[in-house]
Amino acid sequence: MNKACENLKLSIEPERRWIAVVGSPRKGGNTELLVDYLIEELKVKNIRTDKFILNSRNISACTGCEQCIKTGTCIIKDDVSCLIDEMKDADGLILASPSYNYNVTAQMKSFLDRTFCLNDYNSGCKSRLSPGKKAVVAGVCRGKNSESMGFTIESMSRTLCELGIDVVSVLEYYDTKNSPVADNDCIREQVAKTVKAVTL
Repeated sequence: MNKACENLKLSIEPERRWIAVVGSPRKGGNTELLVDYLIEELKVKNIRTDKFILNSRNISACTGCEQCIKTGTCIIKDDVSCLIDEMKDADGLILASPSYNYNVTAQMKSFLDRTFCLNDYNSGCKSRLSPGKKAVVAGVCRGKNSESMGFTIESMSRTLCELGIDVVSVLEYYDTKNSPVADNDCIREQVAKTVKAVTL
């Protein structure tokens, strides 16, 4: 292939689109900053990412009515409904949450519960999402080890895997009390390695 054809191929390669869902209620905190770094790295890979801060959205908790099992649509109409539509259209996702009491935040838990409508149980168990979606999961913890992180990573990862989404990379950040993300000079390199797994 000559140089002109190579340039043409690069220019017409479709831009991929991801969404980032941030579970932290702290605007501009460690979790959101880590997500911003991920978004910057994805942009270098020609992946555009739209960020959604759950705490600034109108989110209702799942009521367990199970109407979505029949219809595939949650009967609650709020901002999560829009986010679920975004999930359907996106090529990939970032889910990020700090560890609150050994698990995801209440905001992230409400969002994860509401994605139940994307499971199709009418003939066995399968996802209502199109195949081929990827995800990066990020957990942020004030403590210094995985025991402090608890189920934070697992809660997000298991939900995504059940929906048929390939969790290609997990980013765990510890000890924010003594080493906040903003002061960590090495985190950019770790983020770059995380994003590299997306494009392999």
